[in-house]
Amino acid sequence: MSTSELLPGRVDDSPENGLTLVFPSGMAEALRFARQTAASGGALLGASSLSYDPSAGAYSDWIQLPYVHEDGFGLALAEVISARGVSRIWTCHPAVGRVLRDLLPGLAPGVDLIEAQADQEVIADYRKRLEDARMAEGQDWFRLEFGRPRISAIHRAGLVRLVENVPGMTDLDKIEALIEVMRHAPKGDIVEIGSWWGRSAALLLLLGRLYGVGPVLCIDPWAAENWVQGVPVLDGAIPTVDPDSMVRIFEANLAPLAMGDLNYIRAPSGKAFSLYTPGFQTQTETFGATRYEGSIALLHIDGNHAYEAVDLDARLWIPKVRAGGWILFDDYLWPFGDGPRRVGDAFLDTDAARIEMSFVMGKTLFVKLKDDQDEAVA
Repeated sequence: MSTSELLPGRVDDSPENGLTLVFPSGMAEALRFARQTAASGGALLGASSLSYDPSAGAYSDWIQLPYVHEDGFGLALAEVISARGVSRIWTCHPAVGRVLRDLLPGLAPGVDLIEAQADQEVIADYRKRLEDARMAEGQDWFRLEFGRPRISAIHRAGLVRLVENVPGMTDLDKIEALIEVMRHAPKGDIVEIGSWWGRSAALLLLLGRLYGVGPVLCIDPWAAENWVQGVPVLDGAIPTVDPDSMVRIFEANLAPLAMGDLNYIRAPSGKAFSLYTPGFQTQTETFGATRYEGSIALLHIDGNHAYEAVDLDARLWIPKVRAGGWILFDDYLWPFGDGPRRVGDAFLDTDAARIEMSFVMGKTLFVKLKDDQDEAVA
C-alpha cells in the first residue's frame, strides 16, 4: 500500500487502473472531488456509514459501510474491495484516514490510500493569511490627515478569506489596496460599473459598512452583447451560459451580506446614469429597496474595457465623484488592450489640478481627488 496526501482533486480513475472508493462520501470536500471527477467522465464508488445519505446521487455507484469503529468494518471493506475491484480509497476525514492507514497494509496491501488533508490545509491557509495581515498592518500607505482606524490583523485575514471565496478576478494586491483606500474615503455612495459574480462588490460592501462610507450600487447589464470588447481572444471566450444565470450567481453571492446596503441596476452604465440622481432609489426582488445619496465616494470603473466604453464611463460618472473621493480604473495594466490606460492617463493629465494622489496597485489605477472642494467635481 502507498499513501499520498493532496488536496481534493483528480485521480487516474480509468477502468484499467481500478476503481476509486470515496469514503465518507458526503463531506463537502468529497462532493467537490466527485463533481470534478464526474466532469471529466470518471466514475467513483461512494460510501457512507449512514443508512440514507442524500449525497449518494452524486456518485455513479454508492454503498453503505459500517462505521470505522464498529467490529464489522474491516470485513465489510475487504468484501467491497474484492467484489468491486477497488484499487484506491480517497478520504478527507482525518479519523477515517488514520484507521485506514493502520488497517489497509494487512487487509489489502495493494490498495492505495489517498488522503486529502483538508484540516491541515485550512490551518496552514489561515496561518499564512494571519502572517500576511500582520505584515500589511504595519505598512504606512499614505500620509493623509484623514483616516479611520485600521482593522486588526485577524479582521483583515478573515475579510480577505471571505471575499476570496466569492468567484471573481479581484486579486490580493487590489484587495489590500482597497482596504486602505476605503479608510480615506469620504461618506457617499460606492458605485461599481461591472460586477460580474460579485467579488469586488462584496469587498466594497463590507468595507463601506465597516468604515461608515455608504451603500454600494452595482451597475452591470449582464448581457452577452455588452461583453464584446473587440479583442478576438476574449470575445471568442464569451460565456455561453444564460446571462440571467449570471445575475442569479451575483445575487446568491451578495444576498447573505447585503442587509440593505447593496443593490444593482441591470443596464449599461449610460442608461443607469440617467437614473442616478440625488435621493435615487432602486429596488430588486432579492435586495429590496436601497436609497442612494447621488454623490459618489468611490467609483470603480470595471465594465467593458474597450476604449470607447471606458471613456464613456469616465465622462459620465466621474463628475458625480465628490471632493476627496476615489476613482479606480480597473485593468489599467491590461495585457489585451490599452482602453483603461488611455482613459486613465488622459484623466491624470487633464485633471491634474484636482488630483491629490494616484498610484497603481496590481493592475488598477487608484486616483484620489483633493478634498478641499465644496462640491463634487464638475
